[in-house]
Amino acid sequence: MMDWFTLEWLMRNLEWAVGILGVGCLILFFFPLLLGWQLKQGNNDEQDS
Repeated sequence: MMDWFTLEWLMRNLEWAVGILGVGCLILFFFPLLLGWQLKQGNNDEQDS
């Protein structure tokens, strides 16, 4: 099924593999920050009312 996924293929497409992993790490890093910011904004709105 995954016969194409070999070390040779990975070495030829290393830039893409690193890029995809980098984007995934950025998403995983920024999602909690954005969620915390959103929760803080919602909490501030409730206190103002």
